[in-house]
Amino acid sequence: MADCIIIGGGLAGLSAGVYLAKSGIKVHLLEASPKLGGRAYSFHYSPQNQMIDNGQHIMMGCYKYTLDFFKKLNTIDKLNFQDKLSVVFVERGGRFFELSSKSKIFPFNLVNAFLKYEALSLSERISILKILSGLYLPFPQKFYSVSVLDWLNIKGQSETSIKGFWEILAVGTMNASLDKASALTFSTILKEIFLRKNENSTIVVPKTDLSALYSQRSAELILDSGGQIDLSEPVEELIVNDLKIVRILTKSTEISGFDYVISAIKYESLTGIIKKGQILPNKNFEFEYSPIVNIHFWLSDNPFDRNFYGLIDSRIHWLFNHKNHITLTTSCAKDFVNLEGEKILEIVLSELEIYFPVFHRDLVIDSKIVKEKKATFVPAVNT
Repeated sequence: MADCIIIGGGLAGLSAGVYLAKSGIKVHLLEASPKLGGRAYSFHYSPQNQMIDNGQHIMMGCYKYTLDFFKKLNTIDKLNFQDKLSVVFVERGGRFFELSSKSKIFPFNLVNAFLKYEALSLSERISILKILSGLYLPFPQKFYSVSVLDWLNIKGQSETSIKGFWEILAVGTMNASLDKASALTFSTILKEIFLRKNENSTIVVPKTDLSALYSQRSAELILDSGGQIDLSEPVEELIVNDLKIVRILTKSTEISGFDYVISAIKYESLTGIIKKGQILPNKNFEFEYSPIVNIHFWLSDNPFDRNFYGLIDSRIHWLFNHKNHITLTTSCAKDFVNLEGEKILEIVLSELEIYFPVFHRDLVIDSKIVKEKKATFVPAVNT
């Protein structure tokens, strides 16, 4: 008998399971797919005999709860932490611009970093700093129902500053277009990144694949604590009696005798297994989802010398350098997600040659495209 049933074995379900198991709660985790990790997982790519992630997952020092989770797993040493913010942005033709904090004296180091970000004019840099400094005050209620794009336009941001800074940051953190993403949500993110403490703005990148970082270790901790994990076991129905879930029907069995249930699946999946009005509110929540497309390239010779690059006004948002291969990431990838693989490869190879003159497509010896069609929900104004 389990104290707690957890439905879903992604990052949310596994973290819930680990925290409960470490607190003496017996966990039974049910996952519909044959793997753990949800939308942040690893797989073995046999042509290169290598474990790779479905895509590059990047964090920042302000990811307090995620980093606490990795500490619980004792895998925090599998992450690369920057000492201070340093990001190289690239424009067409190969010119580099660095947004870099040269010291740790917060917040003056960040002010200095923006003032020296030469991808934008001095007036544009000062305008960005005005927005950030204004976030020390409560976010005005009149902007609660405004999109990021409208908010930036109201704040007098130029098209160059939107393309050269805001779009890269907002799309990367929210996986949504600026005309849909909530300005209120974005302002909260900006406060966490830039206004709290120095390490919040630093980049954190895994040294290893995601399975080794958290999926395997999470499973071990849950099982070692007397818990149970069932893969390929989709939940088909939750039976409710007097506002209490009393039975769980899965593909192959019926479960009862538990004390608690945690749902760690998306809202639409939950409403498919429980009737509205029983426990869930009897109303509709319309969530829109946004894709992410990642392309892995293996090269005969690697001409890239930085760990990662942000691309300004490109259909590729980020390039991550793993030495033996590179990963290209495009968030809010609606233009990509329905294209055939050959078309995607042609677009990204052309972009790489434009942005990095040292690169030529003849260097590519293998590639793998991974599409997450519903990577995240859109943090839109209406949701």
